[in-house]
Amino acid sequence: MPGESLLERPGFWSNHLGAVCGDGECAEQPVPEWFGDDGADADALSEILFDPDRRPVFRVPAEDGPGVVVIHRNLDGDHGTDHLLTRPGGGHVEQITGRGPGDPGTIPRGRLR
Repeated sequence: MPGESLLERPGFWSNHLGAVCGDGECAEQPVPEWFGDDGADADALSEILFDPDRRPVFRVPAEDGPGVVVIHRNLDGDHGTDHLLTRPGGGHVEQITGRGPGDPGTIPRGRLR
């Protein structure tokens, strides 16, 4: 699902960025207030971001060069976030990062056609 409209909603950034520390790699468990969010807003948006029937996709285009696509992978047993590098004119993408159990996840690293 196109996810660009979610970027401006309260609770988005605490969910998206909080996942970086939420995997136990940080000394403290992240809280929505770190990102200027309210806990209720973060909970409401997490219902959308992490719904297994939706896979929000965020496109970050660049004017003359590569862009990035961010995918929230909400599959049962395979959840995480992937970042794909896109090139002007399409044709292929390259996974540049992946977070979640069993990474690189369902999309193999390297070029996809």
